Amino acid sequence: MANSERIFNPNEYGTEQYQQPNHRYQQQMDEQFSRRQIGYPIKGLSFDVQTVKLTSTMTQQAYKMLQNLIEAFPASQKSGPIPVVGTEKYRGVIFYDQLHLIDSTEYIVRSPLGFGYAVRKFLTVTTAPLLGSTSGEIKVTIEISPNRLLNVKEEPLIDFLNKQLLPLLTSPRLEQVSFKLDMPIISANFHAQLLDEAGAIQKVTNTLNADLEYETTRLYFADRTRSRELIITNEFQDLLTTQLLNGDSGSISSREAQWYQDHPDQRQFLTRIALRVNQPAAIKRFMRKHDWLMRDIVIDYRDSSGQQRFDGTAYATHGKDFRRSFTRMITYRLKAAQQTLKKLPYLTDEVWQNTLN
Repeated sequence: MANSERIFNPNEYGTEQYQQPNHRYQQQMDEQFSRRQIGYPIKGLSFDVQTVKLTSTMTQQAYKMLQNLIEAFPASQKSGPIPVVGTEKYRGVIFYDQLHLIDSTEYIVRSPLGFGYAVRKFLTVTTAPLLGSTSGEIKVTIEISPNRLLNVKEEPLIDFLNKQLLPLLTSPRLEQVSFKLDMPIISANFHAQLLDEAGAIQKVTNTLNADLEYETTRLYFADRTRSRELIITNEFQDLLTTQLLNGDSGSISSREAQWYQDHPDQRQFLTRIALRVNQPAAIKRFMRKHDWLMRDIVIDYRDSSGQQRFDGTAYATHGKDFRRSFTRMITYRLKAAQQTLKKLPYLTDEVWQNTLN
């Protein structure tokens, strides 16, 4: 594992091979936020790829090579529950449950709404016996969060994924993709409807914290086969501050939270729209036609709360009022999300071929 230890050593980030794309990325981020307000930036709304799940079935013989690679990974850069050793026909096999393979570097990024995030880069590996298999095959799932990475081949963690992890998988394919879009509108004003056949799920959940300072609304929709899911959630400023107090390294930095404590009149609201596509057949349909993901879903924005439009909303939507054609706006932005997905360097031709065929 000496090679991997060299790759993951923080000093390796000083090499030109890595610094060049890294500097380009930082310049792009600096330019985006140079005119940054604490409110909403002059930037159109867009979907980010939140998570990508790759799966593969493997024979025990092939899996042992993957297992050896994971076991030899630097112990200080692994995090998760203690692996379980299999029994009977899986004797000698080690199963992993949400095991993080972590990069040794932490860095700060800005979300589109201006909040600062401290990000640890990692991949998540989960392995389990393949249900119904008579020959003792194993199912391997690798979950990647593109929003945590620079998404260039020179990234050490992506280089490790492409050159060492993926080649060991027998037939990797996309199993799940999720997108998210953050916007400055309160979801309580949404009227969402899923016009699907019997069996569709529609749930609304409201929760209050102990001090009744904020309310989180979660609208959840899933079609009959669970191949498409839509989740709309409210994230209030107090909720974001609470996440900080909980010590979640994926939450906002203390500097941003301090600004809101000093400016209590500038209360911020964030609505997050998440779309999830499950199963290769559904991903194939989405890649063929981006608007399929929003088919039979109607979202109206009804400003009946008496609340005034928030400052900066005009910038975030390029001055257009999407309240009358919200579904169309979401659908239009999925086209760009589709292109972003195609450009991810770890979704190789083999992965796409296995998924789409």
